[in-house]
Amino acid sequence: MAVVKIKDKFFRTSIPETEILQRVQAVADRINHDMADKNPLMLAVLNGSFMFAADLMRRITIPCEISFVKLASYEGTTSTGKITEVIGINEDLAGRTVVIVEDIVDTGLTMKRMIETLGTRNPKSVHICTLLVKPEKLQVDLDIEYAAMEIPNDFIVGYGLDYDQQGRNLPDIYTLIPEDEEQKMKNIVIFGAPGSGKGTQSDKMIAKYGFEHISTGDVLRSEIKNETPLGLTAKQYIDKGQLVPDELIIDMLAKVYDSFGKDHKGVIFDGFPRTIPQAEALKQMLAERGHEVAAMIELDVPEDELMTRLIKRGQESGRSDDNEETIRKRLDVYHNQTAPLIDWYQKEGIRNHIDGLGELERIFGDICKVIDGI
Repeated sequence: MAVVKIKDKFFRTSIPETEILQRVQAVADRINHDMADKNPLMLAVLNGSFMFAADLMRRITIPCEISFVKLASYEGTTSTGKITEVIGINEDLAGRTVVIVEDIVDTGLTMKRMIETLGTRNPKSVHICTLLVKPEKLQVDLDIEYAAMEIPNDFIVGYGLDYDQQGRNLPDIYTLIPEDEEQKMKNIVIFGAPGSGKGTQSDKMIAKYGFEHISTGDVLRSEIKNETPLGLTAKQYIDKGQLVPDELIIDMLAKVYDSFGKDHKGVIFDGFPRTIPQAEALKQMLAERGHEVAAMIELDVPEDELMTRLIKRGQESGRSDDNEETIRKRLDVYHNQTAPLIDWYQKEGIRNHIDGLGELERIFGDICKVIDGI
């Protein structure tokens, strides 16, 4: 189910284009049958009905004419119920069969007012043809003869309908995602050099906030071990000594992310992204689900302290890769990778610098201030 962001709001697909066109064809078939000898004047209401009117007219096979009128009754996501005629009707309606072609009928106030206005021009009959109708929202009695679909009382965009003039060009119809649903998830990207305490702080965040955790290394190893299609493809690259493509990594992360369901409290992304293209891909993957990275947390620890911690860890664990030469190379790689990313997240407005030197609880307290403030 695709999600799009329009201005400050998220919308998810509710009616795909294929279903819309099937319903439009059904309406056209009825009009062709009912008005075969009436030469109806199709009066399309701009701006919202332009796509519906165009697709409907392609399917009308009887003699007919079309004209346009422009009304305004919406501000943002709320119907004002008041109309202002911007483009008038130049045709003589006396004795004519008129079909009003509208994108949506909700309160019905706009439609009622328009029918009253048309009545002063002495048409033979006036009929209503609408793509959508909201039965729960109707405040007046209307005889809606041709309605392609009935929908709940949700705010929608796409296929001619807009949110503050945006989204009309979308081929599908999308429903507004409630703000409280958007705000449930606090996805976190955590940066920290080896030895910065990133793992410890991630564990504490998980314990306090109930976040999920995605480590790219763990995900990659799991996919390969379980011989999933994605894992087998990744193994082919690794066996050839090649890097696993970003697209494949994103597909793996998306699979794990989706496994958490729609009601998770947020995810800590650990070890990803490592490049700006990866950050952009992660942003797109989340946006498709109506989500986003809420904060990037950067644990900053001086290099001499990192060296001390890692050498001590090597001595205690016996890890051969925790020697001074190897450690410096790893730190150089980390800083070279993350420096551009830190700037990227700074421009995104979600970078949060945390002093990672000092008492564990003080550091975690600073992290909590960031999360609580999201």
